[in-house]
Amino acid sequence: MGDLQFALVREGSSDDGLVTHIRELLIRAGATQVVGAPRQYRGTVLEKIQQVLQEPIRPGLIFVHRDSDSSDASSRQAEIVKAADAMGCVDQVVAVVPVQELEAWLLTDESAIRAVVGKPSGRASLGLPTVGRIEATPSPKEILRAACLLASEKSGARRRKESSQFDVRRATLLERLDIDGVVAELPSWQKFVADLEVAAALALQGE
Repeated sequence: MGDLQFALVREGSSDDGLVTHIRELLIRAGATQVVGAPRQYRGTVLEKIQQVLQEPIRPGLIFVHRDSDSSDASSRQAEIVKAADAMGCVDQVVAVVPVQELEAWLLTDESAIRAVVGKPSGRASLGLPTVGRIEATPSPKEILRAACLLASEKSGARRRKESSQFDVRRATLLERLDIDGVVAELPSWQKFVADLEVAAALALQGE
């Protein structure tokens, strides 16, 4: 029938915007109906996966989000694969590992940053790294925070108020992320999508 259920094991509630994008990518990968939701389990990656597997209705796919916190995602990828292998579900688990931090993916759309702070036609320089440098640039969250302030073109009390809205801005940017846009040029995004497509194909074959 092409139906898939998935769980997103996230680092925090601010990652919930990934659910919509995962759903869309699974539909593109051949699913006809997709149901998914985030999970906020505690413990190691292995323990989190174990808790998903113990749910009364076990999802067919488990997405595990972990920022790499460096320019090399291999250790995070290996951590997730090792945990999934230990639980006997390596084909069902998809690692979601943005290089550096999830905010790196949000740095790919300058126009979205301007729009989210209400200045779609703004001209202020945002100090964003080039696409080719994004994954080599540390602290993308702080770069995004600064870019939102610069894009707002506000000062004084209004600038301080804008600064307090960063979590809201970030959540909106994640929700609006154009999965066909520049983010698709980032190796970490490409890896995520490729792994999703393989896992989806296996899950759909096993229905």
